[in-house]
Amino acid sequence: MKSSRVFLVSGLMVLALIYLMSRGDNQGESIGTLRIFCAANMSTSVEKIAEKYRDEYKVTIEADYAGTGTLLTKLQLPKQQVDLYLAADDFYIHKARKLGLVAESLPVAFMTPVIAVKKGNPKGISKVEDLFGEGLKVAICSEAAAVGRSARRALGENGQWARLQKVKEVEKTTVTDLAEDVKLGAVDAAIVWDSTVAMFPELEAVRDPLLDKERVNVTLGVVSSSQSPSSALRFARYLVSEDKGLPVFRENGFETPKGDSWEEIPDLLIWSGGVNKLAIEESIKEFQEREGIKVTTVWGGCGTLTAQMKPRWNTPNFPDVYFSCDRVYMDNVKPWYLPSEDVSETDMVILVPKDNPHKIRGLEDLGADGIRLGVADPDMSALGRLTVDLLKKAGLYEKVYSKVGLKTPTAITLVQQIVISGDKSLDAVVVYLANTHKVRDEVTIVKINHPAALAKQPIAVSRISKRPHLARRFIDKILSPASQERFEKVGFRWQAEGKEGNK
Repeated sequence: MKSSRVFLVSGLMVLALIYLMSRGDNQGESIGTLRIFCAANMSTSVEKIAEKYRDEYKVTIEADYAGTGTLLTKLQLPKQQVDLYLAADDFYIHKARKLGLVAESLPVAFMTPVIAVKKGNPKGISKVEDLFGEGLKVAICSEAAAVGRSARRALGENGQWARLQKVKEVEKTTVTDLAEDVKLGAVDAAIVWDSTVAMFPELEAVRDPLLDKERVNVTLGVVSSSQSPSSALRFARYLVSEDKGLPVFRENGFETPKGDSWEEIPDLLIWSGGVNKLAIEESIKEFQEREGIKVTTVWGGCGTLTAQMKPRWNTPNFPDVYFSCDRVYMDNVKPWYLPSEDVSETDMVILVPKDNPHKIRGLEDLGADGIRLGVADPDMSALGRLTVDLLKKAGLYEKVYSKVGLKTPTAITLVQQIVISGDKSLDAVVVYLANTHKVRDEVTIVKINHPAALAKQPIAVSRISKRPHLARRFIDKILSPASQERFEKVGFRWQAEGKEGNK
């Protein structure tokens, strides 16, 4: 009896171990360490968020604080074990992406340069021009810090930056050091971020329209070489979440965008026209694994999908992302989505048996006596609607549509009818060229020489999605160079501008 209990306890321990191992890096639950390169101005906020995250998930965040430019230079050194890069200006994130150092980016906050002075403004400084007054001690940041670069952009055109370089009392590489100098009275004023002043109760901010135009985006980048990308992305989502990390930034004087709500394992809901499946299913798998999330995908004819959207509006079952077969079906649901982006296009073609027994050469031949034609249902799919429009524009609707013997919700059934139909029930079908990728050696493809024989595939994020930033990263994945190769491989023509740095 004792040995049975020992066996039972041992078995339970093994099962528990297997369960914990199965959760793995994708769930972010394993005890471990992540390293972040963080602009000095964000140190207070990041430390507090990191402490909360460690308490909740047993993951330690180690941070290196310095000027944003300094950190980017350090990120380029070999053998750097870094997972995240928090830049005070997204200029540096764009640069890092071009260098292949950053794969994903997440918006964190906004900042504007201001003049920091002691509380009460004893020197009466009201604008940048006052910094050149006799006897004033002024400090600036070098361009190793984002605020230095931002100040140069704002003041360079009218020569004030060059004048500041000549009269400066001190120049440093981190913005918090400048604020300390003003606080201690070592200098009378310094150009820092508005959020830096908020960190020091002894200081106040003086705004100048010249500096106000330099509002920058604080951005978090996930380092391409991270050894734990899913864990890094999980902490990144936590840091920029509406109910976890962003409130901390706001408490510390930052203006922030609205973030996604925090979810340990988000479930991104994607609805897509069936024609897109071959081109994006591998990208979906990669995105799901790298982000450590769940992606639920619903495929179908776009007429059917859009008809199902209306009763789901303002419910959790409304898709976060819609990838349409053709622009007309995106336009039909335009009020429910943010502005869409064209990803690809594909031609409409006629598919016939390999030997093409009826010698079909174009649309007009489909109206010949004895032809049995298959088309997509115009009420259920974009392909069906486009087929009707095409025939009408070509002046062949009455002649050809009378030959239709089969209407299907999607093109897959039509292709199968030509490839494997034993009774030869159809002589020809109208499908997308992208539908023929796997059967091109088994059929004959007849081109349609008409400008309306074309479908464009746009993609968009729902206006009511609770995870719009996650959805945006998914779209960036679909617009990436790697995705472009997949689209072109299966017969689409690329229409989007690729996003640098996406894998």
